[in-house]
Amino acid sequence: MTTRFRVEAVELITAGGPVRHAFDSDLTVLAGPTGVGKTTLLELIKFGLGGDGLLAPVARDNVEDVSLTIRAGAQHLRLARSTAPALAATIRVTDLVTGERIRDRSVGGPGDTISGLLMEALGLPVGLLAAARGGRSTSAGSEITFNDLFRFMYIPQAEINKDIAHSTDGYYDPKRKSLFELLFGLTSEPLLAMRSQINVLKANVDSASAESAAVNRFLADSGTTDRITAESRALEARKSESDAASRLEALRADLEHAMDDRTRALRRVLGRAEAASAEAEGRLNSLAQEERDYLRERSRVERDIAKFERMAAAGHQMAAIDFLICPRCTQSLVDREVEPGRCPVCTLPDPVDFRHGSVAHDEAEQLRGEVVEIDVQLAQIRADLNEVATALASRRELVAGLSLEVNVRTEGIITPQLQAYADTAATIERSRAELAALELILQQWDRAEDLAARAEALAVERARLQLEVREAEIALRERRSSVLNALSEEFARTVADFGIPSVTSATIDEMSYLPLLNGQPFGQVSRAGGIITATQIAYWLAVVTTAIRLRDTLLPTFLMIDSPRLALNNQERLAQQMYRRFVTQVDANPGLAQFIVADNELPREYGTEFREIRFDYTSPTVPTVPHPGLAGVDLLATGDEPPEGE
Repeated sequence: MTTRFRVEAVELITAGGPVRHAFDSDLTVLAGPTGVGKTTLLELIKFGLGGDGLLAPVARDNVEDVSLTIRAGAQHLRLARSTAPALAATIRVTDLVTGERIRDRSVGGPGDTISGLLMEALGLPVGLLAAARGGRSTSAGSEITFNDLFRFMYIPQAEINKDIAHSTDGYYDPKRKSLFELLFGLTSEPLLAMRSQINVLKANVDSASAESAAVNRFLADSGTTDRITAESRALEARKSESDAASRLEALRADLEHAMDDRTRALRRVLGRAEAASAEAEGRLNSLAQEERDYLRERSRVERDIAKFERMAAAGHQMAAIDFLICPRCTQSLVDREVEPGRCPVCTLPDPVDFRHGSVAHDEAEQLRGEVVEIDVQLAQIRADLNEVATALASRRELVAGLSLEVNVRTEGIITPQLQAYADTAATIERSRAELAALELILQQWDRAEDLAARAEALAVERARLQLEVREAEIALRERRSSVLNALSEEFARTVADFGIPSVTSATIDEMSYLPLLNGQPFGQVSRAGGIITATQIAYWLAVVTTAIRLRDTLLPTFLMIDSPRLALNNQERLAQQMYRRFVTQVDANPGLAQFIVADNELPREYGTEFREIRFDYTSPTVPTVPHPGLAGVDLLATGDEPPEGE
């Protein structure tokens, strides 16, 4: 079933009040002279659908909000977008079937977008990438959005006599081709995804190959040993290390067997003596630490005793003073009555004997007792220190004697073996060092081989996907041939009906899906006489007609065309044939397509065959804004031809 898309109405909220234009006919023509705002109205529709509309100053300065009523597939929606830059990134959406306001959609960026909403409503995938073809691209491609699709639905005035759907834009052209194939069933989502993956794999293959080549180049330039030689030398180094280790073990065994029973017994006694000496040294260190700790504690207690003695002395001195005034607040104490036995200043009980009854005196006496106890402990520790020091000296003397005797007994046996032992140990170290260096070299070769293997595996995967793509394309060959033949025939018929000057043959290129005129790409044909404009209209009419006839495409059968007569000049017959085709199309397929056309003047013959909305300088497209007349209009830039002037 052909995909349905219609713009039912556009409402503009302006400073002077609301303005509403309804498009309730299959063919609506916005007619009027240059400068009345026809292009502005079409660009506001594009803006309301989330596009980057080319807004005239009158729209930027006076239109506050754009609201569109549309049908997209089974959805019936109202889209509202503010023209204020701070608010223009969000579109407010209302479901007109339920009458409920649904969540807002962003114009771009992360999250839910208006593009995603419209693409889903039209049955098109969201987030699909269009990859460039030809085998050289390394990019997965850019996302196909509703704005890309809208280029199949809107022919702006600036492009009508220059280009078809931005086909000369190298960045957009892969999306145009992929979108055309998707709309007409010449490709599929998996096929487009595989094309993107093929390009990504191309980038990965190139990266892995370049890295592998760089590593190999480094190994060659640095004179690094080749892999076979490195592996051979590594085997030799391992064998040398193993043989030396065996010799070292044999030397140890020989040394052990070379000792007699007396020597072994002496070595055992020496071991026990060394252990006892170490134990005594540890005990000596522990006692020395205890002595230091007790000395610190004794010093602290003596400081506390001195503090309490100073307190007692101060009390005695203060007691001899007869205070007449309070030493704190300076009030007189002469006339105050104080109970006997209390302090005349603070009125607390007065100590009877400062020397024996004060708290400070008691604390000092207790601390003096602690000093005595500490001195007793210190005396014991010092006695232990002397005892342990004597024992340690004796054990050290024993160790020295035993060591001397063992050395004398073994010197004649072991000394000849020491050089062999040292030489063998050095051989082991050299073998290990050489092996470590060779392993680093082998790691570099492993890395080079891993990179080469990865590049090869990626290339194999890419080749597999390319084969799958070719097989999928073969499976679609019949569909492709059928669609392109139908489109080419319809385009040729439309061009013939139009009677485009100097065009004797018209077909559709099977690779670019663009018109060929007289066997040449349309872009190489002269623009004089409105040939490109007429070709463009014929092409899009043929595309829509073919989609309606096939009835199994995803192409929205909607066309919005700005100023088709702009470059036709005095080609009245061509203009008549063009409008006749508009009329014929909607008459033959009522309700299946919608055409909105903006033009300066219309062929008189068809003035009543469609709904016409006429504008002039007294009643422009935005009548709430006074029109300044043609001389006061800021015309929109439209290209090489004379501008429409919206």
